[in-house]
Amino acid sequence: MSEAAAKPTADPGSSGSRFALQIGSVLGIPIRIHATFLLILVWFGMAAAASSRNVPREIAFVLALFACVLLHELGHAAMARRFGVRTREIVLYPIGGVARLDSIPGGWAELLIALAGPAVNVALAGACAAALIALDVPQAFRQAMPWQNTGLVQKLFWANVTLVVFNMIPAFPMDGGRVLRAVLAIGLGQQRATRIAAFIGQTIALFFVVGGIFQANFFLAFIGLFVFLGASQEVAFQTRRQAVAGHTAHEAMITKFETLSPQDTLGRAAELLLATHQHDFPVLDAWNRVAGVLPRAQLLEGLARSGRATSVLEVMLRDPVEIAPATDLEAVLALLQNNPSTPLLVVEAGALRGMVTFENLAEFIVVAGQIAR
Repeated sequence: MSEAAAKPTADPGSSGSRFALQIGSVLGIPIRIHATFLLILVWFGMAAAASSRNVPREIAFVLALFACVLLHELGHAAMARRFGVRTREIVLYPIGGVARLDSIPGGWAELLIALAGPAVNVALAGACAAALIALDVPQAFRQAMPWQNTGLVQKLFWANVTLVVFNMIPAFPMDGGRVLRAVLAIGLGQQRATRIAAFIGQTIALFFVVGGIFQANFFLAFIGLFVFLGASQEVAFQTRRQAVAGHTAHEAMITKFETLSPQDTLGRAAELLLATHQHDFPVLDAWNRVAGVLPRAQLLEGLARSGRATSVLEVMLRDPVEIAPATDLEAVLALLQNNPSTPLLVVEAGALRGMVTFENLAEFIVVAGQIAR
């Protein structure tokens, strides 16, 4: 399974996925493996041992399979780069891979980016087929239960065929859902295309869930639930994206707020937290330049750990994300969705003009939606 997710991280050097270990980088893209990935190695190893199969060979197959998944995600990333879209990271999970993109463009760009991943698996399946033909193993294409093959190349052939078929199911967050949305959007527009593609995807997901329950195949039911929720999230994201289209940070930013200095105490910050509706506090130095930001979570953690007399300097985030007043709200939305607990500071000519929080952007979206009716 693969997912192209438009969830950029606030810090380009940080991971958007918790419990993920970086194992290297390709094309400048960090490659990470989620901690739960170890579970699938243990499961395959135990299953192989229980059925008297070759344990090292089974684990080698799992590692080769996820190498194919990684190449699939790199296919998305390479095509996205051609359209000027940056890939923040690729994370491998037990159920597949996720390429996190800065944004997902619509129309032909989305179509080609979505198709690039499965195209890699088609090429890999073709390479495996060529190798099997060269090795004179034609029965690999005729066996009723290909996953029972003992040959590594045979298994990889069928694995890549399965990845192509599964990923092309027309349901978010699978590539097929994005292909369907991209094709529909060419004639119907992004918003309507998203709703139609999501409805089709959720219908398919319900069949997965029901079929999985009746067949006691809980993995299939889990996949169905995952697809259903993915489609719902895609509709919600597109609705928010539509609401902010054409607007800038200047229109949504908070302009009346309290600030702190690095020398202020956490006790002072706590007083402001209680006396106002403000949860996040920009920190300005003696020249009124941005020195950091103190979100509510850091404030409470600092109070619990060090007490009221601790200076703001010791607790604040020193590298807040700064944006210009003219920054497109779609970019602001993407940043805040990835890190909703930290505000974005609106800075112009070195001076703080305002800030945008997840909460006030949500209010802006509600108001914009009412005005558009």
